Amino acid sequence: MRKIILMLFICLIPQTAHADWIMLNNGDRLSGKVISENASEVTIETEMMGNLILPRSKIASVHTGSPPRVLARELRTGQPMSSPVVAVNTNAAPETKTAEAAPAKEGKVDGKYKWAGRISAGGNVQDGNSNSTTLTADADVKARDKKNRFNFGGEINWAEDEGEKTDNDQQVYANYDRFVTEKWFIGGRQSFEKDEFEELDLRSQTGLFVGHQFFEQDDLNLQVKAGPDYIYERFENNDTESDLALSWALDYDQKVTDTAQIFHKHELSTPFADTNAFLFESESGVRVPIGERLDASAQIDFDWDNDPAPGIRENDTTYAVKIGYGWD
Repeated sequence: MRKIILMLFICLIPQTAHADWIMLNNGDRLSGKVISENASEVTIETEMMGNLILPRSKIASVHTGSPPRVLARELRTGQPMSSPVVAVNTNAAPETKTAEAAPAKEGKVDGKYKWAGRISAGGNVQDGNSNSTTLTADADVKARDKKNRFNFGGEINWAEDEGEKTDNDQQVYANYDRFVTEKWFIGGRQSFEKDEFEELDLRSQTGLFVGHQFFEQDDLNLQVKAGPDYIYERFENNDTESDLALSWALDYDQKVTDTAQIFHKHELSTPFADTNAFLFESESGVRVPIGERLDASAQIDFDWDNDPAPGIRENDTTYAVKIGYGWD
């Protein structure tokens, strides 16, 4: 009965009504002349705005001609108006405006690599009653496609007080993740570290791991991973140590307001032969935007070596304020 009423309504439409119109998902209606159409977009010539190219994802229905061929096709085939087929007119005007494309869903990764990263630096210089200089900087870069993720970066801390060096350490790292499902991944990592005030000439960690990505979004990221590591250490007195260890790591960041993001990551490595000789490293802080792609962060780095070189403290805490530049 519904189809019969609609067919009668179509037949009563005056044959002089040649204006085409498009109904958008938000309820807006555009009138003009549909001049071309394909599976992904429709081009309509309007009197006020010229030619507009509209993505299918923004269109509820397309109505053309007299009688409206889209409505007639729906009655004939039962297909919804959101997937119409219209005759293509190739006489399109050369000047064309493109409507804004529909935004991608958060966390969705297409076939191309998506690059993101941040470079941060901070420090201070005092010259007067006391003379001191402090410098801290770090970089972190990621490349991600549907199945692969690369992550590499580094950090440097250096300080001098009254002409005497009080801090000097550097670290570089690289990780590779291969996603075997949407959330689970396997991978490998390599890192190198040096710390003059821990009398550590070199610490190398090479490992494999299995991980789970709980969230990967613009406003929330959380992952954990665990696996075996080979740890090699060389100290200033030329002593060396090597161990097989089990490592566990967590990486988390979240936007808690429109202008503030908290972050935390840590790693715990426990040797199989001596579980008391564990290593723990962590970074925690808050980050706020101060300009386009610029942010300011305040963070605490807390490290614990439960089996340090003789005369070296087990724990090391660093407080830092940095200015960063990020991209994605």
